[in-house]
Amino acid sequence: MTTHRMGVADLALSDIQAAADHLARVLAPSPLIDVSGWHTAAGAPISVKAECLMPTGSFKIRGATWCMATLTPAERARGVVAYSTGNHAQAVAKAAADAGVAATIVMSPEVPKAKIDVTEGWGARVVMAERSSHARRALAERLAHTHGYTLIAPYDDRRVMAGQASIGIELLKQCGAQPPAAVFVPVGGGGLIAGVAAAIKQLAPSVAVIGVEPALEDDARQSLRAGRLVSMEAPSASIADAIKVQCLGDLTFPLIRRYVDDIVTVQEGQIAAASLRYFNEARLVVEPGGACALAAAFESRLASLPGARVVVLACGGNITVERLAGFASLGGTCGTCGTRGANRP
Repeated sequence: MTTHRMGVADLALSDIQAAADHLARVLAPSPLIDVSGWHTAAGAPISVKAECLMPTGSFKIRGATWCMATLTPAERARGVVAYSTGNHAQAVAKAAADAGVAATIVMSPEVPKAKIDVTEGWGARVVMAERSSHARRALAERLAHTHGYTLIAPYDDRRVMAGQASIGIELLKQCGAQPPAAVFVPVGGGGLIAGVAAAIKQLAPSVAVIGVEPALEDDARQSLRAGRLVSMEAPSASIADAIKVQCLGDLTFPLIRRYVDDIVTVQEGQIAAASLRYFNEARLVVEPGGACALAAAFESRLASLPGARVVVLACGGNITVERLAGFASLGGTCGTCGTRGANRP
């Protein structure tokens, strides 16, 4: 494990609202879905904010679209560069194509081929880095410096976080007069949870915001408890490929410390089981990284007022049917739901 410097950041509600207002004009809201029979261990009903149904199959389209809207004419002419294991790549590629901006995306060989193919299908040029989030970022930064591209980071960017924060504003509107008791959010580099938590806590501070990551990739949980950034030395073997980021960002971490109530972890079997339950019971296709929040919610004993629900973010749905079907044969069960999943530590 290594430690890193901690930046100072905040995300003003006015900046979040500006992004949300723009995105409301160009993107339909993701639905908030109640699934019959889904409850936390404490008995609270679970609702799903289905970001997996957004264009390109994840919440990432929000931040990417808002970034394109903020580019100057000179930045648009030079083009953009991003680095990603897949969902941010696809979002930037589509948002750039929609805006008529050239995009270069840095990925790495362990990324599922389907995600690379879709990214190239949107017209982006894909270049490969070594197998780690650190290597992808370093190559993208070199390309930005060499060619004058505008770097659109997957999480450590105020514009990206403001775009993702629109989820929080949208969610609270959908909940109406009774906000949820808690919102469970998957954590990778922290851009999603930093933005969502900043929005929710500034509008409804009583709502608990809980981050979730794989137990095999628990740098965010360790960082929050230590009060400093803690980094994994290398990617883990977790099936949650979309959120396998070895360290939170310098900008995301201070926001997480300020606004996030807790970060918990889930086992591989729970993640696989949650993906299968999404498919079998909610008729939603949700990739492992996006299913982490549901896995944690099923186990949660967080107390809530009578009638209050919790919300989980199903933040990505980019998984092949073949891979999803494979989870059923990996062995093991989810302790609460009994659904078979991956039997890993």
